[in-house]
Amino acid sequence: MLRVAPDEREAAHDEQAVRRTVHAVLAAAGLPAPMPAHPAVVAAAFAAQAGEDGHRVLRDAAMRKAPDRTRPDRHGPDGGPHSLAPVRRTGPEGPGPGPAGPDRTRQSLAPAEPAPYLARSVARALAMLPAGADPGDGSRVAAWRPADRAALDESLALLAAAWPEMLAELRVCVAQVALLEGRAIDGFTDFAAHGAIHVNRTRLTASPLGLPGPARFAEALVHEGTHTRCNAAQLSAPPLTTAADAADPVRTPLRPDPRPLAGLFQQAVVLARCTALYGRFLAAETAAGTALAARRDRLSDRARQAITSLRERSSMLTEHGLAAVEECDSLLRATTV
Repeated sequence: MLRVAPDEREAAHDEQAVRRTVHAVLAAAGLPAPMPAHPAVVAAAFAAQAGEDGHRVLRDAAMRKAPDRTRPDRHGPDGGPHSLAPVRRTGPEGPGPGPAGPDRTRQSLAPAEPAPYLARSVARALAMLPAGADPGDGSRVAAWRPADRAALDESLALLAAAWPEMLAELRVCVAQVALLEGRAIDGFTDFAAHGAIHVNRTRLTASPLGLPGPARFAEALVHEGTHTRCNAAQLSAPPLTTAADAADPVRTPLRPDPRPLAGLFQQAVVLARCTALYGRFLAAETAAGTALAARRDRLSDRARQAITSLRERSSMLTEHGLAAVEECDSLLRATTV
């Protein structure tokens, strides 16, 4: 179940639900699951559902997978009862591991080197750009340079100091961080490679307005990690009723094109969390205080837009969804008042 405040144990419970579904799909296709928490396993299951060669995806991942380092600190088709798409599910989840808890053996937030399953995610994201959008020079998965890895470590250390509970949840949800090059995409998540997030390399450096690189990348980790968290939570505690499936797309604070109501809901949670993140940064940082405050206020304004839009459509929110919207509002009040 999704809570707007980070929750490591709830995140682990929902990730177990994803893992059971992935393993069921792979078993039905006669495929092994050699890397239980790895995004390539999810990609193989999606390939199998689509009638593609899931064996090839697994072989490819095994050959190309870079060593993961434990650090200190858009959706697929609904293929039936073992579908991987993050659609609403009710009822028992079936047999699985014991009581949910953080998986301490899982390696997380590891730099992901270019691999075909990540490139396919980028291709899907490019295909979903709004009509009329300028793709610029495209977008592609880039290799991590030593300076990039050092910047990632600095961002994780900043998160560890400012919001350790959020970092703990991210370590449960996010196995890999893929770097993007090109102006077309700033960042995204893809449920067809659940557990991997994609962030543009430019977020590792300071913005023209003076926002420090570590803060920018920490925000990107929270932003994309929260989408990952929401995707997993939808399997067990959907925030929207079935009526939302037929609802017209709506305007959202973060996209120029109308989006499904599920996208608006996720944006509300993302924006509330990112606002709170900057509130925590401001409590400890003075050198870049003006830039940090400006970013917090912009995120807060967008979060309130999303909350207002969701309240106008409250009949399409489940009890859990309504509670999450109010949690977003409470988090904003605690951060900005």
